[in-house]
Amino acid sequence: MKEQHLKWAAVFLRFGFGLLLIFSSYSKIIHPWEFSIDIENYRIVGEGISRLVAVWLPYLELILAILLITGIWINAAVVINYLLMQLFFLLVLQAYIRRLDINCGCFNPGGDATIGLLKIIENILFLGLSVVLLIIHFKHYQSKKII
Repeated sequence: MKEQHLKWAAVFLRFGFGLLLIFSSYSKIIHPWEFSIDIENYRIVGEGISRLVAVWLPYLELILAILLITGIWINAAVVINYLLMQLFFLLVLQAYIRRLDINCGCFNPGGDATIGLLKIIENILFLGLSVVLLIIHFKHYQSKKII
């Protein structure tokens, strides 16, 4: 019975991250200019790289969402999801530590979702859930083929 619970937990997390990534990518695809400005505001990369990231990252998120939901290339999708959540957490954390008063660019480019303690907590939650998915998937998928 425990294996069945783990299977459904992994499916729930995959669908949850899939929906989250679809929602996240939508506005970025429609508003790449605003998203590139949000990226630039983190003061990690310059204008040229921010423009490139603003164009390809939303499509990566969308493709990753489709892979997570459909289960295609699931091993790679679970790992890439974890790496993205880790990257997003680190970017938000460094902006918070540096006290940058910027829009995070997470869901609404050019919007008013400023980086603060709640955004840090949100990113810790997403990172933690991605770790849970990674552990469930690889620990149980490799040994018992439950997912």
